[in-house]
Amino acid sequence: MSLNIGDALSTGAEKLTTTAGIQLAVVYIALQFLTALGTNSAIATVETPAGTSGMATPTLALPIGVAGGAALATLGGILNVALTVVVLRAVTHDAAELGSIPAGVADDMLKTWVFLVIALIVQGIAIGLGFVLLIIPGLFLLVSLIFTQVFVAVEGEGPFEALSSSWSLAKGNRFPLFGLGVVLFVISLLASIPTAVVAFVSPMVGTVLNYVVSGFVSIFSIAVLVAAYQQLSGESAATTTETEDDGVERLDDDSGFDYA
Repeated sequence: MSLNIGDALSTGAEKLTTTAGIQLAVVYIALQFLTALGTNSAIATVETPAGTSGMATPTLALPIGVAGGAALATLGGILNVALTVVVLRAVTHDAAELGSIPAGVADDMLKTWVFLVIALIVQGIAIGLGFVLLIIPGLFLLVSLIFTQVFVAVEGEGPFEALSSSWSLAKGNRFPLFGLGVVLFVISLLASIPTAVVAFVSPMVGTVLNYVVSGFVSIFSIAVLVAAYQQLSGESAATTTETEDDGVERLDDDSGFDYA
């Protein structure tokens, strides 16, 4: 049995619309603003030195200089990785349990954060090299390593173990997973159309709306990814158990005990 894309999408939508899902989306949006504000502030300082008109200043920026902007952007990046861990752990719970953000989602955060950063760097380099090699290898690696973050955040695996586990779980389901990725891309693209229209009229409002939409789409996408992981990991566990049971030869005697 292969991945059921429809079930994964409906599960993701159900979890997004819970109280916890909305709360996590709001936090995600706030962190995107924080990161963008820091980045734009640093860029504004570089592009508009003292005595110039300032026409190139980004929409969202503060007069805090390059160092201040870089510090703010770095803080945003650090918190974004931590939030990814929290979201991945939260959406493993059933929607009925998401009336609030579940307890324990920030446990052992420092080690998990470090492992996730290492995994993301290795994953990014591997996929980047794959895309350099005529696109197809990059897509293959992208699909094969898609569950790496889940294995780090949810299963507590190290970065390289998580990469290996993702490869194993995706095996035999790469085409359905690719299809799921295409569907999520299309949903993201469609969701961005209103923001593009608004941005054409008002760049400031369009920028704000873009962060809001991307926040909810991101939480939805993570919930869908975890739903796909739960489908395939459950199927894998069932298959392993069935194989082990089928491979056991039992001898019965009158004592009522079975001997393997």
